[in-house]
Amino acid sequence: MIHWLNIASNGCIFFTIVMFATGIPQCLQMIKTKSTKNITFLPYLMTNINNVSWIVYGQMTENFTIIFVNVVGSILQTIYMSVFVYFSTTKNREIQQTSLSAITAVVVWFISTQMVNDAEFSIYIVGIVSCCITMLMFSSPLAEINTVLKNRSTSTISFPLTVASFLCATSWFLYGLLLKDFFIVIPNSVGILTSIARFYLFYMYPQEKSAVLPM
Repeated sequence: MIHWLNIASNGCIFFTIVMFATGIPQCLQMIKTKSTKNITFLPYLMTNINNVSWIVYGQMTENFTIIFVNVVGSILQTIYMSVFVYFSTTKNREIQQTSLSAITAVVVWFISTQMVNDAEFSIYIVGIVSCCITMLMFSSPLAEINTVLKNRSTSTISFPLTVASFLCATSWFLYGLLLKDFFIVIPNSVGILTSIARFYLFYMYPQEKSAVLPM
């Protein structure tokens, strides 16, 4: 049991960091072009909030794997966000207000969980919130389906990110099963299903070999 748990843990660490690192090309693009054109801020912010919520959950459950990968992820997302804000020429005020509101909500939520005397109840609440945020993140690519079906093209979907998301979700799904932690199992089952849906779109509308995949 411990042997398989260690293997699953290492898989989670590796595939999750790879998935978080898929934002590096976008970050380099912003630095190179000194522009945020065609790049949105919200995914970075939502991913960072997701990372922070799982860091809290990891601390409460004393799970090093969860803490480590999400600390790395939060650091990377913070870097991406900083680069975006630095090179953004429009809507800086809106970005700052959105970030401040999100950070305030996270801080208030974290303080609230710490004020609850029942540790198990606190873990339950944090688990539910983290689970819901992750499901929303994994479900967001489904919004691309209408665009793909309309244009009959998958040029707007990143194949490397789809592969990374699938491997990441699968490793966490197996890890959650071994731990019997359904706060981990449920959102990652959604991640597996959405990744399979995107793979099907690639099968239906294969990209040209010369096409440049978005990251």
